[in-house]
Amino acid sequence: MTTFQLPLNRVDAATLDALVANSVGEGRQLEYKERLPGDRDPEKLEFLRDVASFANTAGGDIIYGMRARRDADGKPMDELEIVGIPELNLDSVKLRLENMLRDGIAPRLPPVEFHKIVRPEGHPCLLLRVPRSWIAPHMVTFKADPRFYARNSGGKYPLDVVGIREAFLAGETAHQRVRTFRTDRVSLILSGESPVKLGRAKLIFHALPLVQNPEAWQRFLAVEDEMARASNLFPASATSSIDWRFNLDGFVVLSVTQDPDLAAYCQMFRDGGVESVLCRVLDVDPKYGGFFGSSMEQAVIQTLTRWTRLWGQLGVEPPVVLSLTLAGVKSRKILRWPGGAFFSGPDETFDRDAILVPETIAYDLNTYADVLLKPLFDYVWNGGGWERSPHYRNGRWSDKP
Repeated sequence: MTTFQLPLNRVDAATLDALVANSVGEGRQLEYKERLPGDRDPEKLEFLRDVASFANTAGGDIIYGMRARRDADGKPMDELEIVGIPELNLDSVKLRLENMLRDGIAPRLPPVEFHKIVRPEGHPCLLLRVPRSWIAPHMVTFKADPRFYARNSGGKYPLDVVGIREAFLAGETAHQRVRTFRTDRVSLILSGESPVKLGRAKLIFHALPLVQNPEAWQRFLAVEDEMARASNLFPASATSSIDWRFNLDGFVVLSVTQDPDLAAYCQMFRDGGVESVLCRVLDVDPKYGGFFGSSMEQAVIQTLTRWTRLWGQLGVEPPVVLSLTLAGVKSRKILRWPGGAFFSGPDETFDRDAILVPETIAYDLNTYADVLLKPLFDYVWNGGGWERSPHYRNGRWSDKP
């Protein structure tokens, strides 16, 4: 058992009681602290080393207000006690610790999360969740002995030269892993290997975490309500009833239809990455010989907005690589608005059947979905002879002509 596999809102007083009852010891993704770090330099240094070691390895939780008994050598034993933190002021503690992390670790860490655990009896505890970093390794720069730290089942340890080199290489290969995964998935879809039979024209949208997060799958499984699992994965623009099931890739939500041109599905992978395929949004208007870009953009914006809510529940952290692929669009136009003066624009058609739009990276999932997606949309409109997507006003997407 480890709290890191649970969404933060599922970690409560009962969870702490279960840790004690089951004698869950510290490990690679869990550490207990009786007190919050103070203002003395040794305490600050210990705190920074703990956080950096989690970020450089697999992420993890530090629970303050839990006492782990230790043997004569200082190693933690299985005996736990919940002592809580008297007079816990979450805002004040958060500000102080965030300042310590900002000033004492380089490069700057992805945002850590603070979760106050209220107990019916006794003082509350504080859980500090440290995500695995996408720009590791991070160095503790506080004072005069800068070092890199990682973690194993026995706790944190300083990295040697070989470990530092491997950490840097892991960061470089993460980008290539995502690109290769996307290419392989697109190849499978175009060859007909998909959960549903698809029409010729397809819009494929991928959102893939740069750092794999196996805990996301455990948190997803912890959601017992099937509708709650599926609700944020409903395919945009689906016109039929919806079904869902587990499959070899993870969990898929799909439209139930016999018409391939109306088919749609959304596939969640075990690391929290998601794939959506829609056919209807690329329907050709027989009068104008193309599909309407506003329908395509709106569907993708709605999809990413839903996925962001899901990632918040599963603890999926940025950066997330966003990519679009259009298939079956050769000789089609991309249209602005149906009819009237708002339809005017280039008369160009796409010169290839499949368009793999270069990916963009979302570093902050609190940013509006339409803002994150604008570079992808602009590229698609370039293929139809347009300078950029015509649907943005002052940097925001608008469905008004």
